[in-house]
Amino acid sequence: MTTAVSQSVTSVTPDSATPRAIRLTRVAMLLAVGMAITFTATQHERLAFDVAVTVCGLAGIALAHLAHAMVCRGRVGSGVALSLGIVSLAAAIAVPFTVSVVGYALVIAAWALISSLLEFLSAVVNPGVRQDTTIVGGAGILLALFTLLAREDPVAVVGFFGAYAIITGVFLGISAFDGRGAAAKSSALLDTNSPS
Repeated sequence: MTTAVSQSVTSVTPDSATPRAIRLTRVAMLLAVGMAITFTATQHERLAFDVAVTVCGLAGIALAHLAHAMVCRGRVGSGVALSLGIVSLAAAIAVPFTVSVVGYALVIAAWALISSLLEFLSAVVNPGVRQDTTIVGGAGILLALFTLLAREDPVAVVGFFGAYAIITGVFLGISAFDGRGAAAKSSALLDTNSPS
């Protein structure tokens, strides 16, 4: 009986877990975007520079999500990762076509809102694996809200985008090295499958 339980645990756990290297790729992209925005603060008065930094950031985030979708193809949640990658890539393509600060802010807010909804969807599709999606989804909603409130100020919009990148990057980085979630899930599966 214990063999059947351990087989069911090993067959379920790898499919639902995202490899650490993929999670760290997303972390690296988010932190790189946040640091680039932070250390180029003197350039943020020019909308063209803000657009260029945002395009590079969104493209990097899209690549991280698309890599996640490719590596985890066929597993639970890979469709959401693919959708997140496509939405980020679409936003990266749309940002250069904005002709005003308000248009730029609206694209960032739309990307943040759609991404956060997809993160929440990921929590529903793959329940109990990690709580990361809920926190990142909440941060995305805050980014959309703050961006819409400061839609006339390009410095504030790019600053909020950079703050989002740093906060979610640090949180996901800590989460990538936290093994308690996987251990708790494995023990919960063992407890539910053990004979009473």
